Amino acid sequence: MKASITLAADAPYFAGHFPGRPILPGVIELAMMVEAATRVSARDDPVHTIPFARLRHLVVPGDRLELSARTTNGRVRVDITRGETLVANAAFELGALQRGGASAAQTTIVLPPADAPPPEALLPQHPPMRFVTGITGEMPDGLICAARIPAACPLVTGGSAPALAVIEAAAQTAATWEALRRWREGGGASPRMGYLVALRDVVLFAADVPADTDLLASIRLTGAAPPLTHYAVEVDHGAWRVLRGTIATVLT
Repeated sequence: MKASITLAADAPYFAGHFPGRPILPGVIELAMMVEAATRVSARDDPVHTIPFARLRHLVVPGDRLELSARTTNGRVRVDITRGETLVANAAFELGALQRGGASAAQTTIVLPPADAPPPEALLPQHPPMRFVTGITGEMPDGLICAARIPAACPLVTGGSAPALAVIEAAAQTAATWEALRRWREGGGASPRMGYLVALRDVVLFAADVPADTDLLASIRLTGAAPPLTHYAVEVDHGAWRVLRGTIATVLT
C-alpha cells in the first residue's frame, strides 16, 4: 500500500505543538503509520504491539509525505518518506488485545515540593496538545504525572482517541521531569522542548481512550546515550493499564 499526504500550514495537527515553531507531533506520525498498517493487513484486529519505531526527521508545515506499508514475517512494516529522505519507520503487530494489569505507579512515591512550577511553566506545548495536567509523584529515577487528552486534540474522533495517543502523555512527562530537575538546580522554570524519536516493545492494552478523562503517566529513566534519553513508560486509565514500553526522547 502506498499513500501520500501534504501537510497544510493550517492543519490542526500543528496546533499547540509548538507555538511559534510548528512541528508535527511524533504521535501523529505514529497514528498515520498505524492507519496504514491496519489497511494493508486487511484485518479487523487492532495494533497490539509496536516492536520498534524510529522518528528520524522533523516534519513541518508544507511537507509532502509518502507512506508505504507491507506485510513481512507476520508484521506490518511502514515507512514515511519525504522525497528521498526516510522520515520515520516502524513495525506493528495486530491481533486481539489483552487486558493490562493494575498500575505499577503505586510504588513508593516521594511527593514533589508544593511550590513546584505548574506544567504550563515546564512544557512548551499549548492546548490542545498539552496533555500533562499536574505532577502527582516522583521517584529517584522518574516522575508520575496526571494527564488528559483534550477533546479538541486532532487525534480525537467521536469522543475518543486511539490508545497510542497516550504516548504523548508519557513523552510530556519525561520533558516535565527534565524541566523540574533543571528548576531544582537553579536554572529557572523554563520549558524543555522534547522530541519523541523512538519506541521499543510498546504494548497496547486498549484500542482507544475517552477524551477529557484522567490518565496517569509514569516514566523511569533506563539509560542515556546523548543525545537520546531512554525511559520505561506506563500509562493508565483508571485502574487499568493502557500502554507500557520504552521510549527515547531528545530534549533541548
